[in-house]
Amino acid sequence: MSEILSQEQINSLLGQKDLNGAAAGLSDESSATASPVKDYDALKSVFELYDEQASTVISTILNKQVTCEIAGCGKTETASAQSIVAGPHVLLAIPFKTGATGTLYCVLAKKDVAFLSDLMMMGDGSAPYSEDHKDAIVELMGQVMGSFTTALGGRFNEQVAIGPITAAEFDFANPGFALEATDMVIVKTTLAGGGICTMVFLAPDELSMELMTKMAAAARTEAAGGDVDSGDLSEMPVGRGGGDSFIETSLSSNSLRSNANHENIDMLLDVDLDVFIELGRTNLSIKRVLELAPGSIVELDRMAGEPVDLLVNDKVVAKGEVVVVDENFGIRIVSLVSAEDRIKSLR
Repeated sequence: MSEILSQEQINSLLGQKDLNGAAAGLSDESSATASPVKDYDALKSVFELYDEQASTVISTILNKQVTCEIAGCGKTETASAQSIVAGPHVLLAIPFKTGATGTLYCVLAKKDVAFLSDLMMMGDGSAPYSEDHKDAIVELMGQVMGSFTTALGGRFNEQVAIGPITAAEFDFANPGFALEATDMVIVKTTLAGGGICTMVFLAPDELSMELMTKMAAAARTEAAGGDVDSGDLSEMPVGRGGGDSFIETSLSSNSLRSNANHENIDMLLDVDLDVFIELGRTNLSIKRVLELAPGSIVELDRMAGEPVDLLVNDKVVAKGEVVVVDENFGIRIVSLVSAEDRIKSLR
């Protein structure tokens, strides 16, 4: 891995006095004319949720302790971002489908993409970057964002989901979107035993403001003990996105029904269910089945090393990797469908 920047160097590159997005050297007059005023503490709180979920998911996938922490949060400084994440770069585009509007971007150095991807594929992290690593990092980020958006939806009290993540070459000199109209969050990922990867998340102003507003509203609701006053309701954005989607407050009828359904589910928690682990599937003709004999090999539709499926009532609820525990086979869970989908699958 390359030389790691210290926290002081990162703060210096960002040109900030602190991590709240207040740029050093701004006069009171210029600050007063800035519009709109952004709550970088709220944006930082959003990515603290990301840190929690990413630490757990990546630790599970790589089978080693991983810690994610925010190293900076504020208005995007192109030169700073380019220095913090030494190129060449890969850009992950993470589009929101529900719960937020716009696309979140994540910039990584190719060397870090290769490092994480090689570890995912049971390597030691020393493999040189290749195009195959794009698919691996997209899979890793997909697992992380799935867990993150579930947690974010819990804070926002609405469904938050993303669309397919894409990976592409990236050049700060020709980004393909307006860097000056984005906010920047730097996340440092530290792996036990050595290895630090730095990611720069870029949120366009509209998306950034939406995340800040919703997180600030959630914080006010929590501070009020879950009650929302009329002032808070007037400031909450509603009707985002298309269709009949809307933001549910903690007082909505749907939320009350959800609590009632949860109580009903509690009554069934001791019911036994059949759980199956599926290594893979294939189609065989009757003739081929009759020809099977000891030593015959049946090829499945899974590649070696791919996660196996955990099924409940013939519905996939999780994916895992095969392990041996006290001479018995088992699986280590590496990803789960959402709790809501798991409950639906029990029907």
